[in-house]
Amino acid sequence: MSNQQTALEAMLAQYESNNKPKYTPAAEAKVYDLKNYFNTYIPDGVKSATKQIRILPVADGGTPFVEFKGHKVQVEGEWKTFACLQHEKGEACPFCDARQLLLSTGNPTDKEHAKKFNTKLMYIVKVIDRENEDDGVKFWRFNHDYTKNGVYDKIIGVLNAIKKDVTNPETGRDLLLTINRDQNNRPVVSAVASLDPSPLTTNKEAMAEWLSDTRTWEDVYAVRNYEYLEIIVKGGVPVWNKDTNSFVDKASLKDVAESSKLEEEITMGIENVKSNIKVAETVTNPIEVPSDNGSDEDDMPF
Repeated sequence: MSNQQTALEAMLAQYESNNKPKYTPAAEAKVYDLKNYFNTYIPDGVKSATKQIRILPVADGGTPFVEFKGHKVQVEGEWKTFACLQHEKGEACPFCDARQLLLSTGNPTDKEHAKKFNTKLMYIVKVIDRENEDDGVKFWRFNHDYTKNGVYDKIIGVLNAIKKDVTNPETGRDLLLTINRDQNNRPVVSAVASLDPSPLTTNKEAMAEWLSDTRTWEDVYAVRNYEYLEIIVKGGVPVWNKDTNSFVDKASLKDVAESSKLEEEITMGIENVKSNIKVAETVTNPIEVPSDNGSDEDDMPF
């Protein structure tokens, strides 16, 4: 069996697995660089646009769509995605701990509130942005849509139609994304189409560089530690306190703007999960999170 057919079958099998009916029973610091990320944003005032990408193959011939579990929450009015420590690192996660605590009370109100702490399935894929090829390999993160109307569904629809591996560096195909604004004026991918077969590039040096890129999503997306995320769960805004060498809630501090000993954590990075951080026993400030089947628009990765 060819690598091309193996990759196609892997992508289709992954899609089928993630859309099975679900039954509800009784390190090292990373450098933040916009060049690392592909997104489908369009400027204010622009109603529609198209973007052309090429999904890169993976070395083992498997699916290029890396599954990612995260928590979405609004922080100071902006949506943020945080990697779930339980699913991604095998560590305690304050979002998951808060969810389990609420479910354990047996209170219907708490059970409903626990949904706000559910993990969200997303996908991360490495692509070449044809409008910005000089930027090199980019990471594109988008949401799984349980209504089967998301980016992932549209790409799989293309694969099912053409029965070809679009990631093949010699005979693959670019994808054309049509972006329109939804009823809430948010840019969403409304359609995906495959273009004619073509090489990934005719530039041998660029081809070698793109195909040898071994970075994973952890190299470009932050994984926040328990201390940081616990503040988010309680409705706070984490800032770094140089005096205590720890994260603290900005609301608990005086004259934050004038303090030279604090700095906002807005860059990429991975912090070690601290084993001695106590799990939050109460949620003092309920947070808002989006639904599983909402817009496929993603927040910025910091």
